[in-house]
Amino acid sequence: CVFEKGILTSQARCSKCQKMLIAEREAANCTDIPAQQICKQYLEVMKEHARFSLKLRDTRQNLGHAKAIKVQIGSLRGLYQALHPEQPVPAPIPEIAGLIEEAVAHYGALENLPFSQIIPAINTYEGRKRRSRKK
Repeated sequence: CVFEKGILTSQARCSKCQKMLIAEREAANCTDIPAQQICKQYLEVMKEHARFSLKLRDTRQNLGHAKAIKVQIGSLRGLYQALHPEQPVPAPIPEIAGLIEEAVAHYGALENLPFSQIIPAINTYEGRKRRSRKK
């Protein structure tokens, strides 16, 4: 699942995701290949449009954990807000694939999404605060 980080940190859910254990590591696997492709395209489009705010030169580079979470959860929160402006954004995001499918149905294509509403949500999203070390 391309939203594995967001799902494993309990910030988002998806009905097409299956959690599994590999040795002592938890992983998230997508059970629907077409949904996985649209989610992957969505994240690529979001990375491209948030490139400046993420300080990326090349969108093909792998993101660190904090930036990956920022793109994943921040963009989903912004997308939810754009589609449902009268409702507060739920935490966790309840249905990733359904939200992206709803956006494609509403806007016609991923390229037509309201980036002026989504990118600020990526910029303002803050993940979990670092714990201070005890001395």
